[in-house]
Amino acid sequence: MLFSSAALIITNAHGDQLELGPQSSSESCLLESLKQADPQQTVGELRESCLEIEPTLFKQRVELEKQASKNRFAIIPHRPNFVLPASMTSINQEPYIGTPVGNKLDDVEIKFQVSLKYLFMQDLIFRDLDLQFAFTTTSWWQAYNSDISAPFRETNYEPEVILNYHHSWSLLGFPVEQTTLSFNHQSNGQTGQLSRSWNRIILGFAFAPTDNVLWGFRTWYRLPENEKKTALDPSGDDNPNIQKYMGYGELGGLWSISDKHSLEFMLRNNLRSSDNRGAIQLGWSFPINDRIQGYVEYFNGYGESLIYYNHHAHRLGIGFKLTNWL
Repeated sequence: MLFSSAALIITNAHGDQLELGPQSSSESCLLESLKQADPQQTVGELRESCLEIEPTLFKQRVELEKQASKNRFAIIPHRPNFVLPASMTSINQEPYIGTPVGNKLDDVEIKFQVSLKYLFMQDLIFRDLDLQFAFTTTSWWQAYNSDISAPFRETNYEPEVILNYHHSWSLLGFPVEQTTLSFNHQSNGQTGQLSRSWNRIILGFAFAPTDNVLWGFRTWYRLPENEKKTALDPSGDDNPNIQKYMGYGELGGLWSISDKHSLEFMLRNNLRSSDNRGAIQLGWSFPINDRIQGYVEYFNGYGESLIYYNHHAHRLGIGFKLTNWL
């Protein structure tokens, strides 16, 4: 948020001084409140009452989604939608041994993500509890690899059913802006030795300590599956040890520096003292024009995609972001 260099200094009956900048709605509220305040009220009390009326970026996003959803045909963004035409890594060929692509995969490919959701029902059971359906697909495309006819190396499909409670409340003194409970299925749509999938119940919290910083924490319970009778059995658990690498949750953060300029991170760890595994992802979004942002993404660790849930990977991608978290 930008402020004018001009400022106004006000002193109340207690001698408290407050510096007001003319471009802040909360500060305009404070100025008006000071004119009408009881002599016994402090600046701190007035500030707290005025901050309640200024929506955070998160609440602005919720309101925009509700406005868009008044059109019954509206499908809105869920997670970020992006394209990374230059996505560079050191491809691990091991999972593909014995398949038609063999060891012919290139280290440079295109990564892109499409993520949408539909607000199915608002105020379900009680106010501010919404029922949503979401779908995210993330693809790694060997677009520049003409030797093997430029195949999609890996695509992860992630449908979700989400209960989203977006009324503010406090958890151990931290301001919770959103609470979600979802059923999440994730798979790569493959068969045989390349098949990967799991089902989870995910509990998530989003915290907004300031109007331009958002923290998120998700923890999950994996729904158990039967063991495979044979390695190529089409039924049964494709990845029984996935939690040893993906852990039981993740922590994320977003700093919205300006309207279209932000930094983000994701941190995941299995919290094991021995055989410790984890992952970190960093992102930088920057403005290109009014509709598109540039996007740089770096990943290092396990679980970059389902095919690599148990393989360490590091990747640097550069491209464009069509929609952001906020």
